[in-house]
Parts: sequence; C-alpha cells; structure tokens
Amino acid sequence: MEAWKTYTPDGRTLEVEYADGEWIALCSGKRAVGSNAREAISAALGPEAASIGTAEPAIQAWVEAHAARLEAEAG
Repeated sequence: MEAWKTYTPDGRTLEVEYADGEWIALCSGKRAVGSNAREAISAALGPEAASIGTAEPAIQAWVEAHAARLEAEAG
C-alpha cells in the first residue's frame, strides 16, 4: 500500500501506510506502529489531539472512520 496522507480535524498532517503486516502512522513527527490502522493512528495522534479544539468523541469517530477505510483498501 502506498502511503496515504490527509489532515487531521485539528490541522496536522497524518501519513499512514501498511507494510509487512504492520500499520505505520506518522503525525507531527511522532511515528507509531500498530497491528491495525486504528491503533497506529491513535498512537501517532497522541492524547493532545483532544486538547487542540477537537472533542474526544469527535476525534475517535474520525479515527475509526478513516481506519476502517484504510483497512478495506489494504484488503
């Protein structure tokens, strides 16, 4: 899977890719690896995501939606 890029609801750049059975997410210089896209994205965003003007439930819903899309595309 080619690296996927977008902006988070709070305006940061997020890059996600799937390689060798692992999901890798990079956001604001923080790299995170997970067994699924949701895990990697959430770890890369870190707890500060909710404090930059995006409420916790909203950011979690955004992560879930994007993770599901990426996992479907990766097959």
